[in-house]
Amino acid sequence: MSAARRIGFTVPSLFLLAGTIVLLFLLLLAGAYDRKPLNQIFFLQADTHDIPNAPNGICHWTLYNYCDSRNGKNYNCRPNDAAYPFLPQRNFRTETNIPRDFIHNPRRYFYLSRFLYAFYVIDLFLALLAFFAALLATCFRPVGYLAAAVAAFGLFCMSFSAAIMTACYVLGQKAFRHNRRFARVGVKAFAFTWTCVALFFLSALMLALGLISRRNQNRTHPSRTRYSGSASRMRGSRHAPVENGYTEKEYVNKDNERSSYERMDGSGTRVGGRGVSGDASSQRRLNTEYQLNGPPTVK
Repeated sequence: MSAARRIGFTVPSLFLLAGTIVLLFLLLLAGAYDRKPLNQIFFLQADTHDIPNAPNGICHWTLYNYCDSRNGKNYNCRPNDAAYPFLPQRNFRTETNIPRDFIHNPRRYFYLSRFLYAFYVIDLFLALLAFFAALLATCFRPVGYLAAAVAAFGLFCMSFSAAIMTACYVLGQKAFRHNRRFARVGVKAFAFTWTCVALFFLSALMLALGLISRRNQNRTHPSRTRYSGSASRMRGSRHAPVENGYTEKEYVNKDNERSSYERMDGSGTRVGGRGVSGDASSQRRLNTEYQLNGPPTVK
């Protein structure tokens, strides 16, 4: 595959993977700092005004803690705790006024939210690995196979992360709404996560197309035979290459073997023999016979 074609498929995948890395960093850092733009990213907001120890109003959940809400943004976030479980009775240390679904199915929310953080870290690692592999693939073609494989595996893991996130927080939204409380999933967190899935898919597709294009090019343009008919070769040279793999001398000998004694009738047309025109010695014999015996008698 030519360098231009290789770069043409690899460079777009680099931009796609770079976008994936940026979005994953935003998702993983949201809640750790209540500054722009991180304070705009959360996974669920819900009304917790009459729950003891909970924010008196809207509460935001992130991967590290829960926060108060001010103008729709994270505010006064609690101490950071990586892989913070989304489980209100554990977060607020009470079961008073907690929606019943959290009480009846605590393991569902606990493990889904904890695994989500772990898979986000795995997704970020795979995105970084695929990015650097694709960067090396612009110079070393075999590395393109590694980049495509890592991007494909990253797509699988990112899709799994998106499925876990959607299941966990959509179920939490339903649980709060079933208890007649306001609840809404975080638009930016959901949008960033599913955008990462799309970017992983497109980057893996671009890298795979680069590999397929290379294979098709190798099939379409096989290696050609390296001999060529030089205009300057000497006639009869034993080593001068000609078509079909014969030297000119061998080529003439092949014609001589196909030739035989030919005769000419009265009109000067050659007759007999297996060749078209015969070799030089046959022509001389025909001319001598014609001069001595005259034209053959046609019966």
